[in-house]
Amino acid sequence: MSQRTITIEDLYKIAVVSRPRISPDGQRVAYVVTTVDEKKHAYRSAIWLSAVSGGEARRLTSSPANASEPVWSPDGRWLAFLSERAGEASRASSEEQRKLGKDKAQIWLLPTDGGEARQLTFLPHGAGHPVWSPDSASIAFSASVGPLDELNDEGKPYPKVRVIDRLWYRLDGVGYIYEHRSHLFLIGREGGEPVQLTDGDWDDSTPAWSPDGTQLAFTSSRAEDRWRTSAPDLYTLAISEGKAGELHRLTDGSLGCSSPVWSPDGRSIALLAALKYKSGGHVDIYTSAADARESKPTCLTQECEVSFQDWVNSDLGDEHIAPSPIWSADGETLYALGAHRGSTRIYAIARSGSGTNPPALTPTAHHVRDFSADAQVNTLALVMGDAAHPPEIYVRAASGDEEPRCLTGYNDSFLSEVYLAEPEYFPYTGADGWPIDGWILKPPDFDPAKKYPLILQIHGGPHTDYGYGFFHEMQFQAGQGYVVLYTNPRGSSGYGREFALAVRGVWGEKDSLDIMAGVDALIARGYIDEQRLGVTGGSYGGFMTNWLVGHTDRFRAAVTDRCVANLASMYGASDVGWDLGDDEFGATPWENLEHLMKYSPITYVAQMHTPMLIVHSEQDLRCGIEQAEQLFTALKCLGRETKLIRFEGQSHGLSRGGHPKLRLERLRHGIEWFRQYMG
Repeated sequence: MSQRTITIEDLYKIAVVSRPRISPDGQRVAYVVTTVDEKKHAYRSAIWLSAVSGGEARRLTSSPANASEPVWSPDGRWLAFLSERAGEASRASSEEQRKLGKDKAQIWLLPTDGGEARQLTFLPHGAGHPVWSPDSASIAFSASVGPLDELNDEGKPYPKVRVIDRLWYRLDGVGYIYEHRSHLFLIGREGGEPVQLTDGDWDDSTPAWSPDGTQLAFTSSRAEDRWRTSAPDLYTLAISEGKAGELHRLTDGSLGCSSPVWSPDGRSIALLAALKYKSGGHVDIYTSAADARESKPTCLTQECEVSFQDWVNSDLGDEHIAPSPIWSADGETLYALGAHRGSTRIYAIARSGSGTNPPALTPTAHHVRDFSADAQVNTLALVMGDAAHPPEIYVRAASGDEEPRCLTGYNDSFLSEVYLAEPEYFPYTGADGWPIDGWILKPPDFDPAKKYPLILQIHGGPHTDYGYGFFHEMQFQAGQGYVVLYTNPRGSSGYGREFALAVRGVWGEKDSLDIMAGVDALIARGYIDEQRLGVTGGSYGGFMTNWLVGHTDRFRAAVTDRCVANLASMYGASDVGWDLGDDEFGATPWENLEHLMKYSPITYVAQMHTPMLIVHSEQDLRCGIEQAEQLFTALKCLGRETKLIRFEGQSHGLSRGGHPKLRLERLRHGIEWFRQYMG
């Protein structure tokens, strides 16, 4: 093998390419490149520009100020983007800096024919999701409204007294949100004071302009139970002379709506939506008449296995992006991103409905993370990679059979240095005869005549999926001499709603059998050492890691990450615990405690004999640190081999977007645990 094996530190060498935005004329693509500053252990994001015809890319924004979310004006003359750069607010007094939103993400404008960027918004909590009006004269955007922290004479915030009167009052990765609401604003291209378009005790988001510029479509959850079970409806808001006008609701509260987009004739709106209850995370494409008097959402993908969101997991980002569908110029086709059987691809859905799975415009065995189209929808720009190649920018025609053409090579040098395992597709039969997908990564110089230790990886969710997403962590484990197995047991996304809902209320019952059937099928190939089996997973994957070692002693080492241990306590301790209990389990601790504890790994802790490393972030609001503490305390009291690694200040997404240095430490602790107990 001429290439070296991948290391933990190689995480810092991978460039993460995102947000491909093609110009209206289809000639250029703006996008974001995120790298890690090795000296300061910090992320650096910049906007770059590539010609669709090829050639050398040009950097548009400078370091160290991060930039993201590029958006072309329809006339192609301006690029709006978000940045936390200092701007004019840095020259104001400390109190004025707060009011002007210093160090918050604000909207900036960059002339595309050359020149300096200009700050457009100065909002105390920052701005997000900029959307140009069709005439390129103004931008609609969303922004948080609410009080600023009270400061003492030294300019430091007083300790907070938090008065909570609603269930959903905090959000993992964000923190406390109970005092703030997200609303829509409008600002002219030349700047000035933004006009607030919406208000009220709810959140409004994802604005989209009508083709004639007279209306905005957006989503908002305004029902009485919005702080318990969020299900945003689709709304339209008239815009006249820069002010808000008549408001209409187009859906009835039975769907959770997102990502609206108007048809070219302005008569219909396409959107992504999941059922309010019992969706299993499955996302469909709907259309609705834009006229409220005729609105009745129609599902175009009722029979599809495809879930129209990027549910494929990767550790190069902490988002499962759900970009808006894109209408063809004639309004007869919708192009949409969807996850199916381990791949995320771009699909073409007929306006009349797709029936079964629609045709795809991108190859299988790939992971498309985001995409956009030019004004005439002739050319698509996309970010695409696979399990052995970090994503890059590609383009392809919206029609025809051509393969996507790569424009960038930010990771070419890295790929030339290191050995990366190509995933081997591994289908097998799970419990009850169900067909299950799996994949195998093999070590360098693999020899089937030898015996190898196995690391079983289990994905989170449970309604996400593994497949062709790039994982530095798994590639590193394979490079260290382990065979890595990852599978999509029942409950995974991309196999239809029925498959996803098969674990509702019964986590661990049959999904664990699906997973172990994969382990046994791989062992039957003869190159796995049965005495050296390891298991790891995060979130629901942490739940399943705990569940497995509480029901079998076959594993010699386990690493449980941001885990679920006790479903009853999670109901009240997670930022969305009650919703998980209500919808995923149909149970509350005071009415169905026995049921929740039956499916809680902590119930079986006395049966856990496998050495267990517990990895958890202290600011994880999704699966709170108390889950790890319960498990660690019980195992210690039982005298079992265990260790707890706590990461200060980190959220649920540490492994995919947390502090870079702590991501390295997490990987170090994990591999050392496997080496200690598996060799």
